[in-house]
Amino acid sequence: MLARTAKTAAQRWTAAAALGGTRAAASGPSSNQYPPPDALRLGTADLCDVHHPEPVDVVSQPKIQIMQPVFRDFGGNIRFRGKAATVKCFEANPLVRAALEEPGEGRVLVVDGGASTRCALLGDNIAEMAHKNGWSGIIINGCIRDSEDIGRMPLGVKALATFPLKSAKRDRGLRDVPVSFAGVTVRAGDWVYADKDGVVVSPEELTL
Repeated sequence: MLARTAKTAAQRWTAAAALGGTRAAASGPSSNQYPPPDALRLGTADLCDVHHPEPVDVVSQPKIQIMQPVFRDFGGNIRFRGKAATVKCFEANPLVRAALEEPGEGRVLVVDGGASTRCALLGDNIAEMAHKNGWSGIIINGCIRDSEDIGRMPLGVKALATFPLKSAKRDRGLRDVPVSFAGVTVRAGDWVYADKDGVVVSPEELTL
């Protein structure tokens, strides 16, 4: 009796497994295949898959640059992109303000502040002005302040850290010159793509 019951159960299990396999085959490809990249989102991971196909341990000259992971997100928009405008300064932000007073036209301001953590190059007033003037985002190799308020603005902001002391105003710095930090060089007119995964820089606009 027990042997017959066990045999019946085994037969039912085999039939069910066969039916499941037939349904899986009929439903198409298995679910472990990667979905296509979102061409509208332009995530940095997808951009790297398409535009940096070379293995990381192969010496090559890829068309894109990837910033080292040294930045934190402070703005209300984590994902942002646009053509780059650049400022090179040290512990003084007059040119940061001057740049963001201009129409942004969806650009990204890339600021090389020399990685100083002794003062902030961006506060809530300038950030609000950047948003109102149509800038997509700001990346600062340095610090910001008023981070709680900036976090509520629909603006992308990446920086090294926060510091409550404002910057000086004496040494204006330089506008629209190549800036090098975090393992990349950014030139005015380059395309910058930023999200929670990092920052990608390209000399031309990227697509997926």
